Amino acid sequence: MVLDTIFYSQSIISSGLETLINSTSAGLPRSPSLSTALDWGQTNFGNHAASAASNASVSTAPPSLIQQDLYFGLTRANGCPISDAEFQIFIDNVITPRFAAGLTIFDGEGELHKHSTAGDIKVITLYAQGTSENQAAIDQIVKDYRQQFESNVLQVTNEDDLNVGFGVGEDLIDNDPTPELIQVDLFFGRNIGGVEGVSQAQFQTFVDTVITPRFPAGLTNVDANGQFLSSDGQLIREPSEVVSLILEDTQANETAIDEIVAEYIKQFQQESVLIAVNEDITVAFGADDDLIDNDPVPEQIQVDLFFGRNIGGVEGVSEEAFQEFLNHFVDPHFNNFTVLDADGQFLSSTGDLIKERSKEVSFIFEDTQANEAAIKTVISEYIKQFQQESVLIVVDEDINS
Repeated sequence: MVLDTIFYSQSIISSGLETLINSTSAGLPRSPSLSTALDWGQTNFGNHAASAASNASVSTAPPSLIQQDLYFGLTRANGCPISDAEFQIFIDNVITPRFAAGLTIFDGEGELHKHSTAGDIKVITLYAQGTSENQAAIDQIVKDYRQQFESNVLQVTNEDDLNVGFGVGEDLIDNDPTPELIQVDLFFGRNIGGVEGVSQAQFQTFVDTVITPRFPAGLTNVDANGQFLSSDGQLIREPSEVVSLILEDTQANETAIDEIVAEYIKQFQQESVLIAVNEDITVAFGADDDLIDNDPVPEQIQVDLFFGRNIGGVEGVSEEAFQEFLNHFVDPHFNNFTVLDADGQFLSSTGDLIKERSKEVSFIFEDTQANEAAIKTVISEYIKQFQQESVLIVVDEDINS
């Protein structure tokens, strides 16, 4: 999404970011501390995730945090939809009690199974310790959802070369002597003092004035919702924003990430910002690149495509046109994909701020030559049909699904 997500996942499908791969490039939600009775060190919308991790480290190093993405189909086997209210009750009663430190919810659409039809999908991202107890909790969530709703669920686990932090100076990035492209996802909670305090306009100003100047080649911003249980067991919900960046693993970029996190915490009275760093990815910008390591024995991988919707500097790819593109070039070849709405922005060569609506399409499939050829067809057809300069491709070959 991460599928994984993400969120993450940088964006913007612009020539600005493409230059990053050819030359050297060139700051969470809050809540009270989590009870130690909770032996998962999750993430998202709460400082209690950070507290749980730090408290555990006093005595012995806890298992590392890993990323769990759960994709829930919202259509029953009989074709009837699962309502947002029904799904929210399931989150509140089944998922949150097991992962009380926090979770992130994304709205998407797509397909989860070769025999399913396209429909609405909810994606839930968790950062939890990689323990057998947490895996058993995930397995039970999947089982309960299938039994209750007779619908599809896909689980994707990302634990290789993943570093998760909650504030400034955590040294999350391995600064290689020869810089490499990595993915950094920042999860920003918008509550202040338990109620929504950061408006959409305020957050956009923060992106424009704090994040984009530090990473002018581009970013992707996805709206999300988070929830967790407070230390006294109260269910807390908050709107959130996930900003994904593709950047080189330099010390300068790591410092810039720390500055962004510090400024958000200071400006909006936050306790923390969740930072997820994935260093084991392949990044490309067009169909000519060798995207995938085709193993003799096929393995499941995740491929995220970021499609910009501007043509000639203005929005030119309508919702209808993009859906038609999916119908013609994606649906016939892939039976497991999820589409998220996103916003991207970058600074042009003249310093102008360019914003565009975009789509993030995440695939889970085997790393075969046939699937690689089909992905390249999707990319080349989009570039040709909609006069694009590039499509951002992020490949993660170290997942479990």
